[in-house]
Order: sequence, then C-alpha cells, then structure tokens
Amino acid sequence: MLTKKRDKKAAARPDLTPGSPDGSSGYRWIVVAAVLVMQTLSSGLGFYNMSVYINRFAFEAGVPVSSISFAVSLFFIVGAVAGLYVADLMARWQPRTLIWGGSIIAAFALFLLGDTDTLWQVYLLFVVFGIGSAGISIVLATTLVTQWFPNKERAMALAIASTGLSLGGVVITPLTAYLTNANGLAGAMPLLAGLLVVVMLPVGWLVRMPPTQPVSRSNSQAAMATTLRAAVSSRFYIFLCAAFVLIMASQVGGIAHLYNRVEQLSSYTQAALAVQVLSVSSILGRFAGGWIVSRVPIRWFARGNLVLQAIGLSGIGLADNAMLVIFFAGVFGVSVGNLLMTLPLWLAEVFPVEIYAKVFARANAFSTFGIATGPFFMGVVFDQAWTTSAYTAPYLMAVGFSLIAFTFVLLASKHRLPEEAFA
Repeated sequence: MLTKKRDKKAAARPDLTPGSPDGSSGYRWIVVAAVLVMQTLSSGLGFYNMSVYINRFAFEAGVPVSSISFAVSLFFIVGAVAGLYVADLMARWQPRTLIWGGSIIAAFALFLLGDTDTLWQVYLLFVVFGIGSAGISIVLATTLVTQWFPNKERAMALAIASTGLSLGGVVITPLTAYLTNANGLAGAMPLLAGLLVVVMLPVGWLVRMPPTQPVSRSNSQAAMATTLRAAVSSRFYIFLCAAFVLIMASQVGGIAHLYNRVEQLSSYTQAALAVQVLSVSSILGRFAGGWIVSRVPIRWFARGNLVLQAIGLSGIGLADNAMLVIFFAGVFGVSVGNLLMTLPLWLAEVFPVEIYAKVFARANAFSTFGIATGPFFMGVVFDQAWTTSAYTAPYLMAVGFSLIAFTFVLLASKHRLPEEAFA
C-alpha cells in the first residue's frame, strides 16, 4: 500500500526518484550544499590559488615565472588524467571514499610544499596534489548534481553547487595571500593542508549517490560502450571539446596571472582584491546565468559569455592602473562562472545520464589541456625580453584564444545532436 502511494507520488513528480523516501527531494539539496563546500575548497586551493603560488614560489625560490607556471600545468594535466579514473571508480566506490582519499593525498602534498627547496620537488608535489584533487574535482561534483536532478531544475542546482568554484577565490585566495605574506610558504602550506582535511571529512560523510538510479536505457555493458563511442566521436562533441580547450586556456591563464598582474601595478592587497572581485562577479553572474540558461538556447548563452570573456581579458591586459584592472576582472568574472557551468549543462542536455560521467570526464580532460597550457604559455610570453608592456601581450594572446573558441562554438551549434540520438 505504501509502495503504491510512493510510486503514484513519484509519477506525479517527475523530479522524484521512485523507491526512495519522498524521492529524497529534500536530501538532494543537502548534497548540493555539500558539493558547494567541496568545490569551494578544491577551487580555492587548486584553481584560484595558482596565481598566489606562482607569485610566492617565484619570489621565495628566485626562479622564472615560466618555471612555476609549468608546475601549475603539471597539476592540471595530472588532475585531468586522474579524473578519467574517478569517472570509472564512481561506479564501484561510494563518493565519500573518493572525497576522503583525494583530500588526504592533496593535503599531504600541500603540507610538504611548504618545505621544498628544489624545483623538481615542487614539480613532484604538484603532481601528487593533482592526483589528490581529482577526488574532489568537478567530475565528481557535476556527476552527483546531474544524477540527483534529472529535470529542468538541474541548471539552477548546478549554478548553486558550482558557486563554490567562485567562493574559493573569495574565501581561500585572500586567506592564502595573507598567510603566505605573513608566514611564508613554510608557515602557510601546513595550515592550508589542515584546513582541507578538517572541512572535507564531514563533507564526504554527507555526500552520496541517489538511492535509486534512473532506469538504464542500455541493456548491456556492450550497448553502453557503443553509445559512449558514438557520443565522443560525434562532430558536436569534437567541436565543443576543441572550443573548451581554448576557453579554459584563456580563462585559467588569465586567472593564474591576475594576482601577479595587479601586484606589479600596486600591492598584494589590491592583487587579492582583484581575485575577490573576479570571484564575486563570477558568483553573481552564475546565479543570473542559471536563470537565463533555462530560458534561452545554451548555444547563445555560450556565445554571449565568450564575448564577455574577450572584453574582460582585453581590459586586464591593456589597463595602466590597478583599479581599472580590477574593474575588468569583474567583467571577466561574469564569464568565468557561466562558462564553467556551460560544458556540463550542454553535455547533460544532449547525452543520456548513464554515460554522462565518462562523457564529461573525457571532455574535462580535453579542456584541462587548455587549463594546463594557458598559464604556462602566458608565463613564457611574459618572460620574453621583447614583451615591453608587461602583461599586455600575454592577455591579448588569451583574447585570441577566446575568439577562436567562439568559432568552434558556432561549429558545435551547427552539429548539435538531440538526446534521442543516443537513446
């Protein structure tokens, strides 16, 4: 009797999952909150903090910016490869196992980074940091939200959960800037490692997969593998991945060098303020984007944010005072949050949920090539003697990447596939 009532209620509410108490409709928002906290730590320590790491390691170790930028590139590349394994492990292990394991490995690397004295040790520990960070990465986060929200509420749920990607810059980066300037890397990094473990232990305990998964559209593992091959070989997928390689190269390169860009013009306090402004505008832009993207085609949403990204990067590179750079960092930030949300939303809109984790993990790995190379190439251009206008040339290079990405988004839009193609 109770089962029949529950099934009728689930039929009347397509967002509820049959077989779970009240469809776990309340608990899914707890999962969103936990994912928000997880992404605040992961993005703060491993994304926005890269601009601080570049600055402090270059200063304390006395090495070129390009050398430290290469360590950042290693972090992102290794994290992307590890993310592919995370997508597979999610079918076997509980999310909390991945979260706890990843947090401990990442914290271990952060702790030791405070006491490194050679460049090869920095490279090695950034590799370990990347492996650990994969356990609390966007692959796990977006897969959880996508599976808990199979309906039109997904856009807003992703917007709220991915707010953590920006909160990391608001909360963690200023804290890191203060700690490293006050205590140096040796005093700051162990504190950051402890913060990661203390926060992620309860977060991992809260996070779980939905009690009942959606009914599979594939009758066998072989059929699902065929569906996955069709998805990743489609023209839509190829063009979208190509676009996000360039989007992330320009976006992450711009973020990674923002702190250093502003500190050259002013002080570390205004440099931290620039990262905060970028993060806050990313949060506000993402909430607006979560509302807009449910009302306009996602291809137009992507194009508009690419235009904003190009404008923001141009202003950061050409401005001649810190306050103007901070203003354009805000413009840039609006696009940052929304473009990070666009890739998982667009893929979830086109491909079935059964293959989403693997489809997104592969796309994320491709885009991570841009994440890894963007900071490095901008650092190389900055280090060249002919770059007389400081960061102007690196940031204009990032603008060029954004404009090429705009073309790939147009091509992906032409070859967009309906979800039924993979049913």
